[in-house]
Amino acid sequence: MSAQQPSLPTISETNHLDLPGFVKVISLLFEPTALLAQRIHDSRPFQSYDQLLDRASELIKKMSPLEQLEVVNAHPRIGESATKLSALSRVEQGEPANNEDAVIAKWAELNKAYEDKYGFRFVVFVNGRSKECLFPVVEERIAHGNKRKELATGLSEMVDIARDRASKLQAASSSPKM
Repeated sequence: MSAQQPSLPTISETNHLDLPGFVKVISLLFEPTALLAQRIHDSRPFQSYDQLLDRASELIKKMSPLEQLEVVNAHPRIGESATKLSALSRVEQGEPANNEDAVIAKWAELNKAYEDKYGFRFVVFVNGRSKECLFPVVEERIAHGNKRKELATGLSEMVDIARDRASKLQAASSSPKM
């Protein structure tokens, strides 16, 4: 049973959406974050999704630290139950491993350690890597201990994820239907 791939309207269509429709598009790219969606909505029109995402990155950098926390915490945890993930996050986090219970338990431990240290969720652009391959990434990021840098890294990774999603969704919508 395969889930249907979400679709992305053209940038012209997105520019003309009302706020609730626009929020759905931004949530598809970034996960649900009304604050960011409202700010991007207020910056329309855009000539391309690249321009929209460049503007999103600028807007994120100008947000207060509390607003940035709201945005980064909109992203799901790696190893989260599939029922708590968006369709795109489920695909990005990949198929269950042979030792999935142990992997999920380790991610619960690492997510807790990260969140206890920094006060917000760990975000990384998975980019096809397995959940197990990311253990050293989160462990290194827990070890380096700079909260401001870590928040900036997580937010930058969210923009990278959104760029990848936009690219894939645009390519899928322009592919000939069989």
